[in-house]
Amino acid sequence: MSHIQLAAGINQEYYLVDKNQDHVLRLFRSYYRAHQNSGKLFDDFPDFFMVKPIVLKDADLTTRSSDQIILEDCIRRAQERQGFVGVAKRKNPKLNYYWLELTVLPYMLGDAITENNQNEFFYVLSNFIEFTKQHPKTYGDITAEIDSDKDLALMLKEINKQGDKLKGMLPVYPLEMLARFNTNWPIIEVNKLLMTLKDNDQSWCEVFFEYLIYVMGRKGKNGE
Repeated sequence: MSHIQLAAGINQEYYLVDKNQDHVLRLFRSYYRAHQNSGKLFDDFPDFFMVKPIVLKDADLTTRSSDQIILEDCIRRAQERQGFVGVAKRKNPKLNYYWLELTVLPYMLGDAITENNQNEFFYVLSNFIEFTKQHPKTYGDITAEIDSDKDLALMLKEINKQGDKLKGMLPVYPLEMLARFNTNWPIIEVNKLLMTLKDNDQSWCEVFFEYLIYVMGRKGKNGE
C-alpha cells in the first residue's frame, strides 16, 4: 500500500471517511462508467484512501460485469468485518494513465498477501516477532539467533522495514482501521499467521514459515 500523500495539490477530503462520499462517487463514476483514467481529477486524489462500503453499495457505478463483481466482493467483505474499502492509485508513467486497485481493510490474518496490503501484513508479522522476543516462553524467541544467522538478520530487517511503512499512514488513519489482530497472540492467531505465510507464493514466505516452525518446535521439545 502506498504511503499517505500529504503533498500540496492533493485533496485532503478523500481521507475523511465520514465526508468523502461525493468525491468518491465522482471518481468511481469517471473511472468505472466513463472509463476515464487521466486528467486533473486523477492527479488530485491521493495515492491511497479509504471509503465506507455503504457509500459504494447500490450506487450504480459500473458498466462492465467484471468491475461489478470485483466491487461487490470488496463491499461484501468490508461490511462483514465492519471495515472499509481501500482505494489505491497506480500510474503508468510512460503512457500517463492511472488505474485503481481495491482492497478490504482492516487487514486480518487469513487474508492473502498482496501488493495492496503487504505493509499491513508486515506490520502484524513484526508485532508477532517482537512478542516472541518479549515472551520467549510462549512460542520461543524468533530473534534469538539473529547475531549468528546473517540470512535471518536480513529477513528480520526487511520485515521491520516493510512494516514501518504502515506508520506513515497513522497520522491519517488509526491502526484499528488498517490492521486487526490480537496483541496477546493466542494460538489461533498464530496458526492463521503461519497459514498466511505457507499459502503465499513468495519464496521468502515459505522460508520464514519453516523457520517459525523450527523455533516453535524446538521450544516445545526443550520445554523452555
